[in-house]
Amino acid sequence: MTLGCLAPYRRSGIGTLMLHHVLRYVEEDGNFDSIFLHVQVNNDSAIKFYQKFGFSIVETKPAYYKRIEPADAHVLQKTLKNNNNSSETNHAASNSSIIANGQTK
Repeated sequence: MTLGCLAPYRRSGIGTLMLHHVLRYVEEDGNFDSIFLHVQVNNDSAIKFYQKFGFSIVETKPAYYKRIEPADAHVLQKTLKNNNNSSETNHAASNSSIIANGQTK
């Protein structure tokens, strides 16, 4: 899944509404342990935005993006619940991205 907010509409609460919707959905579903997303390494505003919602940088993937520079991406994670008995983790976005503020300006 990709979430994005066009530049003219940023800082108006739309990204917060979209993220709240996703967080509410996965929490109500109850089958997700964590949410992962990717953010371009130089997108400080998006990183700070996600950190406000409890996401933390857990990894950096070199050359993640194919058509933008810098191509590296931080992987951010928000843990929803701890399930120490599970040998398999369910990920809300393990193979896809949730992108707010998408690319750099």
